[in-house]
Amino acid sequence: MRATTAGEFAPPRGADLDDPRYYLRNFHTLIDWVEAHHGELLLDSEKVRLAALRALPEPSRCLLVRMVMRSGDLFRQSKLSYAEIGDIAAAQAPLIQEGWVEQDPSIGIAEFCSLVTRPELSNAFQSELASLPASAKKADQSALLAERYGMALKPFSHWWPESGDRLFRLTDDSLLTRLRLLFFGNLSQDWSTFVLTELGHHRYEAVDFSADSRAFAARDEVDHYLRLHALRDALEQEVAYSEIYNALPSAPENDWLQSRQSRLVFQIARQAERAGDTEFAAQLYARSNHREALIRRFRVLEKTSPSGETLRALREHLDGPLRPETLEALERIEQRLARKLGEKKKSARKTDNLPRLDLTLPASSYVEAAVAEHLGNDQAPCLHVENSLINGLFALLCWDVLYAPLPGAFFHPFHAAPADLNRPDFVERRRDLFEARLNTLNSGEYTNLIRKNLGAKWGTTNRFVHWGLLTEELVDLALSCIPAQDLDVCFRRLLEDIPAHRSGLPDLVQFFPAERRYRLIEVKGPGDRLQDHQRRWLNFCLARGMDVSVCYVRWSDQSLTGEGDI
Repeated sequence: MRATTAGEFAPPRGADLDDPRYYLRNFHTLIDWVEAHHGELLLDSEKVRLAALRALPEPSRCLLVRMVMRSGDLFRQSKLSYAEIGDIAAAQAPLIQEGWVEQDPSIGIAEFCSLVTRPELSNAFQSELASLPASAKKADQSALLAERYGMALKPFSHWWPESGDRLFRLTDDSLLTRLRLLFFGNLSQDWSTFVLTELGHHRYEAVDFSADSRAFAARDEVDHYLRLHALRDALEQEVAYSEIYNALPSAPENDWLQSRQSRLVFQIARQAERAGDTEFAAQLYARSNHREALIRRFRVLEKTSPSGETLRALREHLDGPLRPETLEALERIEQRLARKLGEKKKSARKTDNLPRLDLTLPASSYVEAAVAEHLGNDQAPCLHVENSLINGLFALLCWDVLYAPLPGAFFHPFHAAPADLNRPDFVERRRDLFEARLNTLNSGEYTNLIRKNLGAKWGTTNRFVHWGLLTEELVDLALSCIPAQDLDVCFRRLLEDIPAHRSGLPDLVQFFPAERRYRLIEVKGPGDRLQDHQRRWLNFCLARGMDVSVCYVRWSDQSLTGEGDI
């Protein structure tokens, strides 16, 4: 792939899905994009390796891509069967010769067990498993074999000579992983996101790309990310948390990587806390900027060091700027700790004064739908929308702001949202753009913008929009019944903390078109209770004069004591 103009890159195009090897064409398109867009971040040896990849016979490249897209790095030949490739053994030979795969690698008994079925395991180790009943589970068989063979390593063909099968290991995954990271800007998206996705069924917003449209500016940033990813994997595999912490690289200069490293420190602290190493956990929480770190730190200190010093440190944080959910959690800890120490509480316990509805309905597995059906009618439709309505209207109004081509926002053409959406500076970087768009709520222009984007962007992947729910009928009702000032305050609250405020909105909306009004209803079935983020949204709406309530539902086959109605 080459640049179309100075500083601009043509987005990659998906292959013709009628081509049975379309995934290979897409794979090469991805590699071309990385080399054109991130070429200086690749070593000369890696570029040579990619050239050698392109020189492989096409069936061999198809097989390599198929293996890359499957989970794990071990593959039994009997499980590799693709009509468009044909002779698998012939396709494997060049891959073995060029070192892309290893034939019959040595593996442990646990790996062997993961590669075979229970009947196959019974067949391979008939004598060793004779002591177990015929109905024994595979987990019990694997445990017995692990006890017997310990750390022994053998090729698959030695573990089970009678199988006639062969095993192959993908050996050059590090380069392919680096390519995937450079393309997506993360490792949570896999090859299938681009290579196997039927692009005709997934629309993505077209964004202008430039030399700044990428996640990494230098190779050492890529290396740092990969190091953090490897350490996180090690943590999930229960490697000692202290070893992982000691292996952390120095703090990076890149703000985004700093955030990732801080999150890993938080995860290490959680492991330490679960293991009972509370002193170490508290130290790590203090070193992490993760949004939950401060809460976890003082929960640990509340249990392990309920002292005046802890209470003073906690109150110092209460005097500073805090996110609402952090403030609520710390206030609760402060109240408990002050009571335990016999001191006066600094923060008063808050009580809700939310309007309440009580309904008794026939039992249903879908309580929200049951309430919506009970309350709604042709003149006042009641719909289960939860977070979809406000989020969707926000996205339709601010669509071009969300997709503004700022540096670091989009790395490839398959983003459902900007890459920096959950970062603290997301809104600030677009402050003027958001203000200009929200100001349309004062002029009435917003209704035209929302309706225009509803039609033009329908089906385009967007993390804020649930197209199955955001119908034209729902949008028309919302624009007719919800005042612009209500949308304005809700959208502004959403922008205050997008990760926290995208959820927690009331379950139901009921429209009264003849009166041009609406109400929001949070539904709680038997045994359910309000969550903190739901309570915050309800109180926010109530304080601004919106019609909100909590509907508590009991099933008619339960005791009717205390039953009310609306």
